[in-house]
Amino acid sequence: MGKTGKGNAILCADIGTTSLKAALIDIGVTGVKRLLGFSRETYQAQGGAAVAPELWEAAFYRAVKVLSGLASEARIEAVCISGNGPTLVPIEGDLLTGRALPPLHWFSPRLAAPDGGGDAGSFFLPYVSWFRQNEPENYAKTSLFLSCQEWLSARLGAEPVTVLPTPYYRPYYYDDDQFAAFALDGRKFPPFAPLGAITGHVSCEAARVYGLEAGLPIVGGGPDFIMALFGSGAVEAGLVCDRAGSSEGINVCAGEPPSAGVAAAHSLRVLPHAIEGLWNVSVVLPESGIIFDRYRLKSGLQDVPYEEMLKSMTGGGGPLHPVLQKIADGTRRALETLRKAGYPVREMRHSGGQAKSPLWNRLKAEICGCRLLVPEIVDTELAGNAAAAMFALGEASSITEACRKIVVINAP
Repeated sequence: MGKTGKGNAILCADIGTTSLKAALIDIGVTGVKRLLGFSRETYQAQGGAAVAPELWEAAFYRAVKVLSGLASEARIEAVCISGNGPTLVPIEGDLLTGRALPPLHWFSPRLAAPDGGGDAGSFFLPYVSWFRQNEPENYAKTSLFLSCQEWLSARLGAEPVTVLPTPYYRPYYYDDDQFAAFALDGRKFPPFAPLGAITGHVSCEAARVYGLEAGLPIVGGGPDFIMALFGSGAVEAGLVCDRAGSSEGINVCAGEPPSAGVAAAHSLRVLPHAIEGLWNVSVVLPESGIIFDRYRLKSGLQDVPYEEMLKSMTGGGGPLHPVLQKIADGTRRALETLRKAGYPVREMRHSGGQAKSPLWNRLKAEICGCRLLVPEIVDTELAGNAAAAMFALGEASSITEACRKIVVINAP
């Protein structure tokens, strides 16, 4: 494939817990606005979460139709899908003609390995262990377990694979020792493929259903938090991504991990970065945005636009509304925790739903004493997908280079 030009785009999607987000993102090198179109499609299910994988597929269908109308002039070069992890889909029978059983969501029940075995850190196998013990007939019928994004990619025409961010993530996925510790059949799990690899092409049937071009490359996308780091541009030591939506995670891209003692003392989450040789050191705030959503629901203001509510809660020159103060104070304390652990943060890239409010960005920066930089594409999972596709198509020599091309930081 030759150099792309203006209007040449990647169809990116991210499967969330309650909605699917999708975008057409320009990967040209002309400096034009990257985001050509955006769609967010909620799942029509009780409690909001998808109770059947087909709801992800239906949401993707609706999103593609919306994007086709918003940016009809764009030529799609590839498709890349990410998703929330460690959600898995048990598949009974053949991938395309068999039955997809209800997902094992990241919030589903899970079990530890017997006698503490397999405790290398698998994100996935504890859920399958619970499934085997509590639904043995369905476990026996299951021929394959795929993550949500790998399932949808396979429905489009990709090979059934597990996308591995880097080889260093192998202990957090699965291996033979962990299969043995959890008493699971390793044949039910697909082979690994590297993040950013072309895992297949859009089939003729999928092209007919979605109105896409048959033969489009399908690029393997990773879990949402990895792709969000890519899409924020936090791919060099010292850069920080504040991924803030319903929950919030402040992620420091570090050249060296903290000691086990420091990590434990400060309750840090330490994982390999998706860039080899780097580490992701983070503090997680599980209910950051949920606090605001609860207030909206309790007050009967759920239909009031977000920015309008913020103005009403910050107007008059008086003290900040307690709800907003509580959210910002949580972030401020998280930054203080990172400082005490040896990771001072003076500026960070603000992404996710909370970053879509200029007013909130300003207030949060003032309270936390930290400069907030907002990417042009604030749903950074989608930008990360575009970067992975650029690498797969040969438009960048590495995902790091692709991130530098895709990520544009707006003036604070």
